[in-house]
Amino acid sequence: MKKFIIGSIVCVLFLVSALVVFAAGENIISMRLGGDQPAEAPGEKSHSFFAERMKEETDGQIIITVYSNAVLGDNLELIEQVQAGVLEMSTASMGWLNSFVPIVDVFSTPYLFRDKEHYWKVLDGEVGREIAGYIEGAGMKLLYWIDAGARSFYNNVRPIYTPDDLKGLKIRVMGSEVMIKTMKALGASPTTTSFDEVYSALQTGIIDGAENNPPSIDLMKHNEVAKYFSVDEHMMVPDCLLINLDVWNKLTEEQQDIFIKVSKEAQEFAKEEWAKQEEEALEIIAKTTEINEIPDKSDFIEAVKPLQESLSDQFEGYIEKIQAVK
Repeated sequence: MKKFIIGSIVCVLFLVSALVVFAAGENIISMRLGGDQPAEAPGEKSHSFFAERMKEETDGQIIITVYSNAVLGDNLELIEQVQAGVLEMSTASMGWLNSFVPIVDVFSTPYLFRDKEHYWKVLDGEVGREIAGYIEGAGMKLLYWIDAGARSFYNNVRPIYTPDDLKGLKIRVMGSEVMIKTMKALGASPTTTSFDEVYSALQTGIIDGAENNPPSIDLMKHNEVAKYFSVDEHMMVPDCLLINLDVWNKLTEEQQDIFIKVSKEAQEFAKEEWAKQEEEALEIIAKTTEINEIPDKSDFIEAVKPLQESLSDQFEGYIEKIQAVK
């Protein structure tokens, strides 16, 4: 039923978009950009920034309408629509994009990045460009990377200090095979639940906890229904903005250059917005939820080492490539 409703909405929006283009004249290009988080989220705010800058840089010739808060579907459905050409652009987390481009699941490898500096050197460097090539092979083009911070655990049973504390806990994860294996390696029982259903699942006890970054926890108010937040930072999984490749190829070279220019600006905007909101979110979470830091993560790192080794061939040596970036 949900997919039928979403499909109907998308079809209506497609027709409305076509009418807008026709009414405004052949020179106007109207596009839709779908997101699955609230409009206040850092990534979603970068989309609004991106749309406004595209309008300015093209003198109103390219109009992008942003639909946040999963109005057009959850992240998996949005990516499906972009790949099919039903939707022009969408945000995408690697945790869902892996269903279309398996290699991107390498970013879900636990404790892959040393720190944020290493993270951005990888995304902005050769590895990031190569991964973007795989995405193009699936019919989509990566416009810019979006910081999604570090993922940590929150739950209603107990604070997490060591992997032993995770044993038996039902933890929500995205549909990434590596994320699921990571939870199992750490002793948790993984379950995939749609992001917009996590609040009620925590509230009713369907799940014991979840894992995410501070801004996402704050924006979705998960801290209202979670007693403990343990900062283990087991993953740094980026998001990105995608555009359908056929749509991209129909743009003129000049238009593509503007997209590239504005995408760089939007990536920097998202970085700054993320840092700001992360600090604010931690302060808000602390008012309702017990937060514990984990200064020594060696037990967690040791617990997932066999998993990292087993994934080396699956990800064509990209784990080692990423770790070698200085």
